[in-house]
Amino acid sequence: MRKAVVLVLFTVALGAAVLVATERARSMEAYDRTPPVGWISLPPVVTTHHVTVLADIADPDTGVVKLRLSNDGATWSVWEGFPSPAADGAIRLPWQLAAGAGARTVTVEARNGAGHISTFTAHTTVRAARLSRSH
Repeated sequence: MRKAVVLVLFTVALGAAVLVATERARSMEAYDRTPPVGWISLPPVVTTHHVTVLADIADPDTGVVKLRLSNDGATWSVWEGFPSPAADGAIRLPWQLAAGAGARTVTVEARNGAGHISTFTAHTTVRAARLSRSH
């Protein structure tokens, strides 16, 4: 008998916790109906594949909680926690561009606390570094 009572209490408590979590998520979605806003940028021309993406992304309602990056808009880095801004307010995201020279596009997706996602893109051109000749 005691096991059945404990099981019933556990089931009721677990159900209540799930209900509270579900209601909280619905409340956040009802409160925050807009995705994050902002921008990202890259230098117009680079000579290395290792770059720093500058970003200013915010969400005044539920905050930006995760972000991820892509070189092609199809293959993504893992979702990571949103980094703290530097003293100047910018977010600096180290990133490696796709190999080779030519035009490149970097895409950042940012997700807020209500689950809304915004997409930001920036473009750059990778130029091969010029080698100096010894005479």
